[in-house]
Amino acid sequence: MVEINFKCDNCDFSFLDKNLIFYLDTNLDDLESILNFYSEDKKDEKDGKYEKDESIHLELIEDSHNKENSDKMTKSLISGFLYENYCPDCNELIKTYVPEDNELFTQEEIEKILTKEISKNPNNEKAFKILFFDFKKTFYKDRRNILENNNCPNCNSEMSLVISEKTPCPKCGGPLKEEF
Repeated sequence: MVEINFKCDNCDFSFLDKNLIFYLDTNLDDLESILNFYSEDKKDEKDGKYEKDESIHLELIEDSHNKENSDKMTKSLISGFLYENYCPDCNELIKTYVPEDNELFTQEEIEKILTKEISKNPNNEKAFKILFFDFKKTFYKDRRNILENNNCPNCNSEMSLVISEKTPCPKCGGPLKEEF
């Protein structure tokens, strides 16, 4: 696992890039059960309250990319890469989820499932974006260009969704330096 600390020489901005991935950890093994779980909340007819099935385990895991997590990611029904950067206009951390395409779910289903899971975390109310790439048909430089020239999901201002030595400091616009 490689972590890179980005620091600005002109201001106090510092950001630790942890090389993140995400995957859906679940005990559900058939697609119909997963889609049904996310399709509608089920109300109990007696008291009108929403049921919660305690036997179902669903959790969105965000962690550093390493061998162990890569294996879990490969076995997961939904997984991908997670990028972070700060929006200079709303001064908020923006997370960008880029799921890998799979033949099990449509992009709409993946987006619905991810949005529901991401929104469970109160820190992620609006500060996330979901982008789709066909990793097999899109060159790395083209994916990177889309990530670097994008908009904040909160305020819609132009921003890079990734941080690197090529992107300016989100606070002051100065150059960033990498420290390993």
